[in-house]
Amino acid sequence: ARQGVPCTVLDAQPQPATQASGNPAGLFHGTVGADDTVHTRWHRAASFAAADWVRASQAGASDGLLRLNSPHDLTAMQTLIATQRLPPSYVQALDAAQASQHAGLPLAQAAWLFTQGGWADPRALVQDALATPGVTWQGNALAHAIEQGADGWRVRGGDARVIAQAPVLVLANADDALRLAALPRDWIERVRGQVTLLDVRDAAVMPRMPIASGGYVLPHGGGLMIGATSQRGDDDGQVRETDHAHNIERARHLLGRSVARDGAVLQGRVGWRVVTRDRLPLIGLSPDLDAPLPMRRDAPRLLARRAGLVLHTALGSRGITTAALGGELIAAQLCGAPWPLEADLVDAIDPARFALRTSR
Repeated sequence: ARQGVPCTVLDAQPQPATQASGNPAGLFHGTVGADDTVHTRWHRAASFAAADWVRASQAGASDGLLRLNSPHDLTAMQTLIATQRLPPSYVQALDAAQASQHAGLPLAQAAWLFTQGGWADPRALVQDALATPGVTWQGNALAHAIEQGADGWRVRGGDARVIAQAPVLVLANADDALRLAALPRDWIERVRGQVTLLDVRDAAVMPRMPIASGGYVLPHGGGLMIGATSQRGDDDGQVRETDHAHNIERARHLLGRSVARDGAVLQGRVGWRVVTRDRLPLIGLSPDLDAPLPMRRDAPRLLARRAGLVLHTALGSRGITTAALGGELIAAQLCGAPWPLEADLVDAIDPARFALRTSR
């Protein structure tokens, strides 16, 4: 829509942001690694786009996130930052005392401070995106099947009726995207996650900013969010007390103290992450698996595509971090604008990469 293309969003639900985006809050931040891999570079680039989106939408806070439990000592952390020339506007290495000062409570470990990381309300981000001029939202529009015709792509509902058609179709519907695109389902996996929610009155601590390391403790306007479990092959949609206990214990280990007052009322939500085997998303034009493979097989971008069919899925636990940059890349690819990423990073998240690996 920002490129001047009218867009219609088809939502299977009667209201926006009722599935994974229905959580009251979520994290966004970059990463630091000993080797500056495509994973690290992709999440670093995406984190800047996420911070810009959160600031523009006023849907959260982008004034910092602490990541504890680093395997490095402080000197090694500082050396890594210097070697990779990472600016303090992106990440800083803090000793335990400095991390405690930022957190507003005592911490026992050194930490990475992702200066522009933070938290956002996913529902508010969705509403901000849907308010973009040129965007129309249509609810109760479950995509049962898609088909390509002379006039582009048609989406059919459960009664086989055409509910929308357009020259371009972007599948941003989590684990159902590969079914609709007729791509192998084993490219992705569903992972159950349960978060624990504490009201302000029931929280024993309230950090000044999110604190993470595997699990996380996230202060937001409504209280404290703690999470999240990670369970493969689990389709149980019910909130479980055992998962609350797991989240509370991991948060206690993270902060070195209890996060819930005695008798606290624990609320929760269950959702599913969609992940790939290489932990990178599927963003870009859908490959044509029936087309001959190119002579060169070292670059996914050389594979033939299904015209006008695009994927934006498998964001894993990094949805808020990566959604904005993924959308910007798709818009650039479709409209012939300059890409916001280097070619090797585009290759790293290209859905066609799995078609190449399967063919070898």
